[in-house]
Amino acid sequence: MLSSYSFSEMCKIDSIKKGELRDLLIVAVRCQDTEFNLDMISSLNMFKDGENVNVILSKERPDFTEKDFCAHGYVVTQKKKGDGTFVTIISFFGPLLRISSKDDFLKRAGLNVMDHVYFCVRKSE
Repeated sequence: MLSSYSFSEMCKIDSIKKGELRDLLIVAVRCQDTEFNLDMISSLNMFKDGENVNVILSKERPDFTEKDFCAHGYVVTQKKKGDGTFVTIISFFGPLLRISSKDDFLKRAGLNVMDHVYFCVRKSE
C-alpha cells in the first residue's frame, strides 16, 4: 500500500556515530535528495554502515516486522537555514529525527507541524 506513505525511498546508512548523551547514537541515513539523522539508543541499534534500507514516513501505521526499526511521534518544526537547506524536526517522545533537504520537506510529504507520524527503517533483503 505504497500510495498511503508520505515518503518512501530506498536509502543507505551513511554513518553511525556516538551521540552527546550516554548510550545514544546518531544514525545518518542518506537518500536521493534527503538526509535523515536519527537519535538511536545504542541497545536498539540494528544497523551497519553502508547498509541499504527503505525509509518510510507515514500518517498511518505501516506494516512492520521485528527486523525493522519503527517509531511514532510528532512533527515539531521546520526551519530554512541560511544556505537554503530546510531542516525538519520530528520528536519520538525524546529521541529526535532531523530531516535535511534542499526543498520544503513538509510540503513534499504532505505533512504539517504537529502531525502524528510513523517513521520506519526497513532493512533491504
